[in-house]
Amino acid sequence: MNTATVHGPVVIGVDPIAGGVTAHHRDFPEIRARGRDPVDAATQLARQLMRALDTALTAWRRDTIQGAITDVERFAAAQS
Repeated sequence: MNTATVHGPVVIGVDPIAGGVTAHHRDFPEIRARGRDPVDAATQLARQLMRALDTALTAWRRDTIQGAITDVERFAAAQS
């Protein structure tokens, strides 16, 4: 059963095992975060993406990750 909701580039889903919600960016489905609610999950996701900047070897990759961070921060701000 797919319980994910797409909010532009940010995908929010239910975490059936741990409870709460999960979040990921459509361009980086391998980077996920959990939270109590969508805003908390998005905040955690932004932090995970910021960590990914440390391993981005090219300017293109850094720019792509930075764009995803901006998308996630906008989503969180719109939900607050």
